[in-house]
Amino acid sequence: MTDDVPLADELVSPLLRLLQALRTAGGGDLELHIILLAITERTVGHPDFRTLNEADRNAAVQAPFPTLGLNIRSIADSTGVPRETVRRKLASLTKAGWIVQTPQGPAFTAEAYRALTPAREEIERLALKFHEVVSHRKRRG
Repeated sequence: MTDDVPLADELVSPLLRLLQALRTAGGGDLELHIILLAITERTVGHPDFRTLNEADRNAAVQAPFPTLGLNIRSIADSTGVPRETVRRKLASLTKAGWIVQTPQGPAFTAEAYRALTPAREEIERLALKFHEVVSHRKRRG
């Protein structure tokens, strides 16, 4: 790694692996994962979700994960995906057992959490790579 290599160049491979993992988990549908990321953002931000350990998250079959709440409009607004597309994708995710509808809006199930493990692991690897690249540059800088 040299300082003259743009930061983005060093992160292309880990980002590509993340997108490939998302594409695989979503059956080739990256737009579906944009919607899932919007739901994820509202899930991981919930204080009760943060108290769950990995085993609890994988085994939580009795109820969906807590969510801060969202709806079709908020998902469409935050992702740029048209509302009707969001509605269709949510119906597909519900049918697959990945989300359930709650009074707060769509909420993840443990089934989705388990199915998305490879993508979650790639997100963690991307974050670690980013930290490594930035730390190296700071030491050199």
